Amino acid sequence: MKSVYLSSMLLLSAALAGCGGSSGGDETTADSYLQFYNGASVAGNTQLKAGDTSIGSAAYGDVSSVVALKADAYELELIDVASSANLLNDDITLTKDNKTLYILTQQDGQYDQLSLSFVREPELDDKFNLHMVNLSEQYPQLDVHIAPEGKGFTDAELLDSLSLLEVTTEVKTQDLGKYNLYLTQAGQNTPVFTAQGVNFAYENTYVMIIRDKHGALENQLSLDLVLNSSSVTAYNNVDASAQFRMYNSLAQPVTLALDNTEVATVPAGSMSSYVAGAKGDFSLSVRDASGNLLLNSALLSLAAGESKAVLLYNNADEQAEALTVVEKDTPQLQAHDVVVANLVPDFEKLQFYFVRQNETISNARYNVKNLEFKKQQAINLPKDYYAISLVQVADNGSTTLLDKTASMMLESGKHYTLLAEKDDAAPSGYKLKLVH
Repeated sequence: MKSVYLSSMLLLSAALAGCGGSSGGDETTADSYLQFYNGASVAGNTQLKAGDTSIGSAAYGDVSSVVALKADAYELELIDVASSANLLNDDITLTKDNKTLYILTQQDGQYDQLSLSFVREPELDDKFNLHMVNLSEQYPQLDVHIAPEGKGFTDAELLDSLSLLEVTTEVKTQDLGKYNLYLTQAGQNTPVFTAQGVNFAYENTYVMIIRDKHGALENQLSLDLVLNSSSVTAYNNVDASAQFRMYNSLAQPVTLALDNTEVATVPAGSMSSYVAGAKGDFSLSVRDASGNLLLNSALLSLAAGESKAVLLYNNADEQAEALTVVEKDTPQLQAHDVVVANLVPDFEKLQFYFVRQNETISNARYNVKNLEFKKQQAINLPKDYYAISLVQVADNGSTTLLDKTASMMLESGKHYTLLAEKDDAAPSGYKLKLVH
């Protein structure tokens, strides 16, 4: 049996011996526990407050730490961290010795919530408890099956059926160990998602949340396991496809080959279209227009459900090399995960500043400093207008502004990479390039 809960707490008598720690105030009165999971793809990094206590913040598909509170009634407030805007208010009653997982959800563009409460420290003898939640709009009707690791779908047991925004009302108890989990559409016998070797290692209560992924690779699911840590364990579909694309920073067009098969021609200063395929390890080679080999059999590894960008550049000896970056699977709506890469061999390190309208380089909150040649780093930028500056700091402390952009707002849903590269036509000899 199961029910949908959008505004009320689901109180269950199942649960677990606590694994991991929790934070909170006065330990003599803190006898209940609260954790926050962000399941709303339209939300940015979101903070949950219970009265005057911050429970923590989480981006989409992530979770806060567990906070200990006195068992009592609380006013809850969900706040967008970047803008301080109020997203949702709610009331909740926390019960002694119980842990509550509070989940931010969305439906038809409106924020809502689910909450799941269970006894935190019952006795479990070499077993674990499992609750399940379906947040997938792609698959609003799902069956969940489980089998021991090494067994196939034909040996799997049906755990439960879930509708969209539904929480299981009955806890499922299994022996500790590793399992394969299968998701099928309701009543069907063909898995749409398979997670292998899911490790249920603790005598504890796990919450399994099924959600849509919103990365560059579309129509994917994630299976998130929530326990007592401040991060989820996310599983991809082992049968999912993979993809990559290449940015060519060279001054000439190139032909790209995968396992000696040509797959794309990439003009100078351009990003190719995605090349889709199965997961695996591949040999990546690049030739110029005359057929000369520029990059020979570089290893490209693609995991199931993974999207990568390969950045082609020249080193200090004018020899082609490649840098590979993983593209995030987050929605890129209220914030952007921008990959910043230094493709300039002439300097030991470069500085990147994302300057908002009320800032200068000296007080810019968002920056990537001391990025070495052929290194990359991701930065999370809340939705706003930014002018981007590229700065080089000499050994004597003098600074040079190598390039800057006009103030701009990044487009929702785009996955951006910011590059510093050489450009003989630029006044400084260097430029910033923002690609998606």
